[in-house]
Amino acid sequence: MLNILSVAVGVAVFLAIQLANASASRAFAATIDVVAGKSQLQINAPANDLPDELFPTVQRTEGVTAATPLVRGLITLPDFPGEYLDLLGIDIFTNTPFRTFKLTNFSAKTFDVTQWLGAGDIIAVTEVFAARHHLHRGDLLRIQVNGNEQTMRVGFIMNASALREPDEHFAAMDIGWAQELLGQRNFLSSVQLQIDPAFDRATIIARLRAAVPPNVEIAAPAQRSEQVDKMLSSFQLNLTAMSLVSLFVGAFLIFNTISASVVRRRREIGILRSLGVSPIQIGAIFVSEAAVAAVIGTLLGLVFGNLLARSLISAVSETISSLYVLVTVREVTANWTVYLGAAALGCISVVLAAFVPARAAAVMSPIAALHPEVESEKHDTISRFWLATGAVTLAAAGACSVLALQTGPAWLSFVAAFFCLASASGLAPFVVSNLVGLIRFALRFRLEPDIAALNLQRSLARNSVTIAALASAVAMTVGVGIMIFSFRQTVVAWIDQVLVADLFVTPASNEIAGPTSFLPREVTFFFESHPAVKALDTFREIELPFRGDRMAVAAIRADGPRSFVFVERHQAELMQHFRTERCVIVSESFARRYHVRAGEPLDIATPTGNIALPVLAIFYDYTRDQGLVFMNEKTFTQLFHDDRINSIGVYLNRGANPENISADFRKQFNGRGEFAIYANRALRARVFEIFDQTFAVTSVLRAIAVAVAISGIFLSFLTLIVERSRTLGVMRALGTSARQIRWIVVWESMLVGVAASFLGIVSGLGLSLILTFVVNRAFFGWTIQLRIPWSILALTPLWILASAICAALIPAARASRLNLAAILRWE
Repeated sequence: MLNILSVAVGVAVFLAIQLANASASRAFAATIDVVAGKSQLQINAPANDLPDELFPTVQRTEGVTAATPLVRGLITLPDFPGEYLDLLGIDIFTNTPFRTFKLTNFSAKTFDVTQWLGAGDIIAVTEVFAARHHLHRGDLLRIQVNGNEQTMRVGFIMNASALREPDEHFAAMDIGWAQELLGQRNFLSSVQLQIDPAFDRATIIARLRAAVPPNVEIAAPAQRSEQVDKMLSSFQLNLTAMSLVSLFVGAFLIFNTISASVVRRRREIGILRSLGVSPIQIGAIFVSEAAVAAVIGTLLGLVFGNLLARSLISAVSETISSLYVLVTVREVTANWTVYLGAAALGCISVVLAAFVPARAAAVMSPIAALHPEVESEKHDTISRFWLATGAVTLAAAGACSVLALQTGPAWLSFVAAFFCLASASGLAPFVVSNLVGLIRFALRFRLEPDIAALNLQRSLARNSVTIAALASAVAMTVGVGIMIFSFRQTVVAWIDQVLVADLFVTPASNEIAGPTSFLPREVTFFFESHPAVKALDTFREIELPFRGDRMAVAAIRADGPRSFVFVERHQAELMQHFRTERCVIVSESFARRYHVRAGEPLDIATPTGNIALPVLAIFYDYTRDQGLVFMNEKTFTQLFHDDRINSIGVYLNRGANPENISADFRKQFNGRGEFAIYANRALRARVFEIFDQTFAVTSVLRAIAVAVAISGIFLSFLTLIVERSRTLGVMRALGTSARQIRWIVVWESMLVGVAASFLGIVSGLGLSLILTFVVNRAFFGWTIQLRIPWSILALTPLWILASAICAALIPAARASRLNLAAILRWE
């Protein structure tokens, strides 16, 4: 049963993470499918600012068989907190060949063109969204966009039956009315194209490029999905690596469970060997038994993994939406290959874990099998092989770390982390052996711990596996914990320097959808003219094409005391140059990703063509791993002819009360929650709320790994009780009390906990160095200052000891209640 459960847990955790990752990727692919429809090419404007006067030219381009304009924007719903609609403005006359959904009335299942075109407040929503919010034809729907609130009427249904994988948050309306609503009059977000297969695609793209602004992207819709998959790959690989730790720890547990089976059936093995059964057949028996357990455990793991994925998918999608791209995942979706991969991994791990104990059973001599007391009297010794293994894997961890940072690929950093854990496993026998000597010396006047220490040494091989399993789980907990603590403290120090404004104001929709909505000019004027305001910082962000990918470019006014944390020295001098010169500064992660250095020119795709701006400096930034490019507001306006802003930071005069200023603003502008306004402290709290949410899934995976390892102690001691039953029976017969037997078992479990704590903390410190300085730099390009949470480290041995004691209670009780007559009849 324990075999089956260990397999099920490992498979379930791995499968759950794979399902969550796959569901998020497929949800975004479905978004691309709905927006792009059946188009073969699309023209995307980086700031949704493609002049609609260009559409006829694009439509008449040789090789283009069909074209349709599209306006897209995100709107929020104040009556449904946290909800949004991804609004598509479509041209009903040209969109038909592209559309992957049907527009119908609620009841008649027909489409009224007059109603669609006649009113500017008519909107179509998906069937799922309408059903979930009990919406019917004619119902009013309050929306917020660009800091303004309007009321729409639900008039049509986007028929979900025609959608491959519907996202309920899509909505549609006539393109002309959508331009008015989204503030994009005379501008388009994109143009979808179908092309003649007889024409060369590259030739068509070249013709289109001649007709549109230079900073416009022309590519297949699948390219955007590939870009997002590439962007999410680091995040998803991190989760996969964490889930594999559970399988790694579970492999030790499987080893112990098969070993327990060998111990329980030792006499059967001896009888079979005496009757002529070959060693290969003996080994095959245990491997077959493990294979049966693997099949049953894998099937259970597939079921439990699917259930676990449903609980994890919300946290995963929220993290992706906060850090990467807005996506909503409500259902677990994946193809059969994900399940097949998890099943194969589970079965392979069982076979590999069962091989060593199965081989031990195969080579066991009939005499040793029929007389286990002969084996039990032998002391395990430390093999130099394990010490050599520990040293070699430690060296391999260092080599992989260097390669991951210098040449790549980045996934070598996870190989380095694996070798770090493996080195701890190899050193486990050495640690146990030395611990026994120390314990015997320190507690030489107490009988129970002395016997427990001797028992620990006599079963060195078995206990080393148990200790290695628990130490690996502890190392992961300590290593990841230190990395998260270091990351958090680094972010705290960084925020203290960059988040210095007294108030922050943005349209409420930007909290959900990111910087997609703009502040009305009246809001900026209100703060500029307020007597309590000293200065304003503005913020505007757009995405631009860059080296076949996309880069985030932000423009700020930077009139206030805000400063960047530059990698270079002379902070004040660099900040002054940034405010006054035509240049850019790039984040550390951007510089590492694209190999950009200070002083080099950086091509910026503008509506008039690529403009090379010098990179003034590199700064630390922890908002996104894709990197960020900053320029001053004046330079941005000159290049893009766009002075809209997404948010502002407000600096108040000394003595001014932020609450009073907020109240004045809400009284004039924010009567219905159109804007989000944060005081400095509240925004900091929101930042760390997102930070904690990012690592929520990691905490669940660590807890599962530790639980699996602790169950290994329970199983190991049950096995040891069976193996030592004759020794324990003799001790009872010689006068050892049941209480003393219980204490011997508990003391031995405590010694296992002490050894695992020491080994886990030491290897966890090494793992934290790899996670902090190798994994983070290789995947995300961030520099994190190492900080040690001493209180957490001090508490680690305490909860491990408590867990070890609890895990030993049942085996200890069973050891004290052994049937002496049955045990000693062989003596």
